[in-house]
Amino acid sequence: MKNKFIGIVSKIIIIIAIIVSVIFLFFVYSNAQQKASSDEKIDEEIKYLDTKLLTVINYLSNIDLQNYKVILSKVESQSDSSSSSSKEEEQSSQQQDSSENGTDKEETTITKMEEETIVTDDGEVDWKTIEGELEVLYATWSSVILDLYDIGVSSENILSFSNTLDDTLVNVKKQDKALSAMYFAKLYAHLPIFLEKAKIDEIDKKTLEAKSYIINSYAFAETENWDRMGQEIAKAEGVFESLVNDAKYVNDDRKYNINKTYIVIEELKNSLDVKEKGIFYVKYKNVLEELNIVRSL
Repeated sequence: MKNKFIGIVSKIIIIIAIIVSVIFLFFVYSNAQQKASSDEKIDEEIKYLDTKLLTVINYLSNIDLQNYKVILSKVESQSDSSSSSSKEEEQSSQQQDSSENGTDKEETTITKMEEETIVTDDGEVDWKTIEGELEVLYATWSSVILDLYDIGVSSENILSFSNTLDDTLVNVKKQDKALSAMYFAKLYAHLPIFLEKAKIDEIDKKTLEAKSYIINSYAFAETENWDRMGQEIAKAEGVFESLVNDAKYVNDDRKYNINKTYIVIEELKNSLDVKEKGIFYVKYKNVLEELNIVRSL
């Protein structure tokens, strides 16, 4: 009797242990899924901030990363109905009625690619547009804050971004181009810091870090501080040199793009020798385009 009771108790304990284990594993899995979801959400939000900030920063020197725009236009095609045969004319009296003076007109929509200016840097800055974009950024930032806290970003770094955003807007309102560029670069430098806590692809993190250094060099270009520009580009070069030489990326699908980005960063650095902002801006644009490609793959 006693052995039977012990056997029943043992089975109950085993069943309870199994249930507890299943519940524990369920919560662990749920938390892992939630964490992965949070990381993905933060990555998308940082990509949005990346695109938004980069666009507004480039407004300062009228740099557009789009070389071409699509143009839709309508054209009228004319055909001489007098050259058609008498047989065709007899087939449709309606066509004859719609033809005046021997000419039919048809409207056709066509698309064409029209080249846009890459860099104009004519000194005219659209401050109203920049100010408007920053105000939109304020609305977005308020929702991103909570997600950053969820993945463990420090309140100090979050507050620093908020304060820098305020300082940036102040200088934009003052229409101070040099200081606006510096504060935009300072603002952008927070993005790779935010991604440090997120469990995302390491190449994505490195690419964003390198892009931050390139933007720093762009900010120093406004005051033609060529030494500081060179230092910042050298940092970006170091980031990609480590990716180029890292054996674990030798078979990565992005290897070609990583190598190409490293080359255009080298070209940007070499362009500083002539100390010509126009040349720098063209090379800078090429680097940003390659960095964006790597980040999107």
